[in-house]
Amino acid sequence: MGGTAAFGHPLPDHPDRDAVRGFLLRLLAARSPATAEQPAARVLRAELTALGFTVTVDDWGNVIGTRRFGDGPTVLVDSHLDTVEVADPGAWSHDPWGEVAGGVVYGRGAVDMKGALAACVHSAAMLADCRRGTLVISGTVCEELVEGPALSRVLEQVRPDVVVIGEPSANRLMLGQRGRAEVRVEVLGRSGHSAYPEAGVNAAEVMADVMTALRGLEFPDHPDLGPAMIALTNLKSEPYPNVSVLPDRCTAVYDRRTVVGESAGDVLAPVRAIAERAAGASGARVRVGLAHSDFTTWTGTAVRAESFAPAWCFPADRWPAADALNAFAAAGLDAGPGYYRFCTNGSASAGRHGIPTLGFGPGDPGRAHTTDECLALDDLYRGTYGFAVLLRALLTAEESASEQI
Repeated sequence: MGGTAAFGHPLPDHPDRDAVRGFLLRLLAARSPATAEQPAARVLRAELTALGFTVTVDDWGNVIGTRRFGDGPTVLVDSHLDTVEVADPGAWSHDPWGEVAGGVVYGRGAVDMKGALAACVHSAAMLADCRRGTLVISGTVCEELVEGPALSRVLEQVRPDVVVIGEPSANRLMLGQRGRAEVRVEVLGRSGHSAYPEAGVNAAEVMADVMTALRGLEFPDHPDLGPAMIALTNLKSEPYPNVSVLPDRCTAVYDRRTVVGESAGDVLAPVRAIAERAAGASGARVRVGLAHSDFTTWTGTAVRAESFAPAWCFPADRWPAADALNAFAAAGLDAGPGYYRFCTNGSASAGRHGIPTLGFGPGDPGRAHTTDECLALDDLYRGTYGFAVLLRALLTAEESASEQI
């Protein structure tokens, strides 16, 4: 790594490594499964305050830190505070709540996504000479339950010009992602004694016909994001358990990955048409709609959110991606754009609100949610430097453009 003079003043060659590592370990020790993020929120609030940010915590429990450098754009970096649970701590070879071994940090959330949060927070310390723009860092809640709603709550308060999603990207700039919809298909049959199956309509057997028919769905393709797709994730018949009773209800939930331009209606209409034909042939009824996530945040706010997160994608040759990629190239960082294969809070900022959005963060996304989730310290430090390069490019965008004329 080396400093870049692309914006008039070179950045420091590297971050305060002890500070970044120490903050990440404190975040990992602060267990924060979805709806119980308060320990991590407390750690983040203290760190942001110590680094000169003005910090608030909203009604959802999102932590919002603001640091104004001068006139110019407002850049929001979002990282979610929540993690998935650790199912079996005994299966880990290192402490799931934070341990350093062999130049690697182990712990739940090291990749997804407390590593990115530590990196972006301490990148602000590398921007001491910045005199332009406002930097906002948010630690949002409950992203592991549903992507987007918590960030939408932050956007109502911040109204940024550009958003950076801190999901792991192996320190590569991400320009988009496929979206995600949870589609709920419910077959309604007629109960009866299993000794007389002809007297009822077995909802489970009808669902089997529906699932087979849905395999014939065709999907659009996107040149950068790849094809849309669908996968069955949950299946349940009712009553369950039972003895000698035909199920009169069967519910399937599908994970439908979308591409840019697909609406909820675009997703539901073909599924509904196919399911109604298959179910109607057996005398059953069917209901098709989006699933919902119902939860209460750690502050006590009850949330009901529709499970539809739009896809998004921004061109590499226009602002903000072009400025960021040029800055990466000048700084000796990977200047090849990429695209997330999974869904992120960018579905709110870009997909719902139309705000220019990029993604960046240290760590291999394939290690997220795994036993022995881990992040190499070198990747963490490079990611911190990368955030500093990225944020400076975005905060000084107009200044940079004038210098190039």
